[in-house]
Amino acid sequence: MNKREKKFCEYYVGECNGNVTQAGLKAGYSLTYSQHRLYKKLENVEIKEYINKLTANDEVKRISDGDDIRRFWSEIMNDDGLVVKDRIKASELLAKSKGMFKDEW
Repeated sequence: MNKREKKFCEYYVGECNGNVTQAGLKAGYSLTYSQHRLYKKLENVEIKEYINKLTANDEVKRISDGDDIRRFWSEIMNDDGLVVKDRIKASELLAKSKGMFKDEW
């Protein structure tokens, strides 16, 4: 199995929640291939085994989406045990991700 196929499997069981087209696009396949041919890869024995391994052992190497990242920054920002500088940086990144620093002229 090549790297792109592994990424496809990881996206398929993780962030894309079983959506073949979305997992294919995120893994680097073309739209046409993702929509019309990629589902056949799910019949491949190696790919089936890898997907089963990811889901059975809770070893999903999920790629974080925006919500995961914002949740992480929020946790850092609210952690009183961290250095203030790190908490401020997390709050800045969180604000930027939500578009709070856009100039409205």
